[in-house]
Amino acid sequence: MRFSTVSLSVALNAFLLCGLGYAVYSQNSAVGSAPVSMRSAAPARVQGLLRAINRQTLRQGRTRVFDAVVGNHDGPGSLETVRLTHPSGSEATIYKFGAAATSYKDASGTEWLAVRPDAKFDGSKAISGGIPHCFPQFGPGVLPQHGFARDSVWELVKAEGSTAVFELSDSEKTRAIWDYPFKATYTIELTDSDMKTKLEVLNTGDKPFEFTGALHSYFDVSNIKDVKICGPFKGNSIIDRMQSPPATIAADSDSIQITTETDQIVPGVVGSVKIEDQGKGKSLLIKSTQGWKDTVLWNPYGNENMGYEKFVCVEAAAAQEPVSVAPGQSW
Repeated sequence: MRFSTVSLSVALNAFLLCGLGYAVYSQNSAVGSAPVSMRSAAPARVQGLLRAINRQTLRQGRTRVFDAVVGNHDGPGSLETVRLTHPSGSEATIYKFGAAATSYKDASGTEWLAVRPDAKFDGSKAISGGIPHCFPQFGPGVLPQHGFARDSVWELVKAEGSTAVFELSDSEKTRAIWDYPFKATYTIELTDSDMKTKLEVLNTGDKPFEFTGALHSYFDVSNIKDVKICGPFKGNSIIDRMQSPPATIAADSDSIQITTETDQIVPGVVGSVKIEDQGKGKSLLIKSTQGWKDTVLWNPYGNENMGYEKFVCVEAAAAQEPVSVAPGQSW
């Protein structure tokens, strides 16, 4: 049984933990030479105050404000959402359509997920932003682009406290596209320091299947021109999918700046990748392990309709080599 997780750590020690591989996003409160010791000073004070307020609230018998709430929350369209909050002050919004988390705010209110201005919230297409699921296919191929998980309605099987659990199983619609029985379970949990997500794919049929996938994560940035993506790139091959046919180039640096339309796969690089945002004065550290095998970089540079300046996609993926799951087994 293989599954994994993604963690997002922000200035107030917030994490986003996501599955189909394990990735950790750690955000520092300053970029460059700012002392490390400054990262936790303000977060500790704020979190301590929030915890004290929550304890006082519980002593007075008031309703806990961090229970999961199902409804439509501060967004266009009529799609149903789940809103998770936590005593630390962090919160997240997840749509049942695509099981897409479209907002994650840390305890200070800083937003870490981006939604494109051209996103649709009427169910006519996948939500362009947040963390869409690419499954059972990453990118173009014999199936529809990025598969069907991102534009399917997932069942909400649990919404309790600061946790929500979604499931997607095979149906007449999915079998018409990809003829395999399966069950995908996606869990999102807010804790005092992180947002954890786990995706497990179970083969419920009697024959093996293969899939590729990714967490198509859109991360909020101040301006793409002020962002550097840093990681163990130097010396590794990068598949540039903007070229036709895609070409393999050699990375000559551990730092990448987006200055043109970008669609790249870095096979085998999952470890630690950091988004440094000079405009925010913060950085986001992405650590991927276990099931995730590759890192994908995407930005539609120059496309004003997509709002290219305000986000960058740094995706934990199993994009190059298909994952094989035997009958009765899970990934």
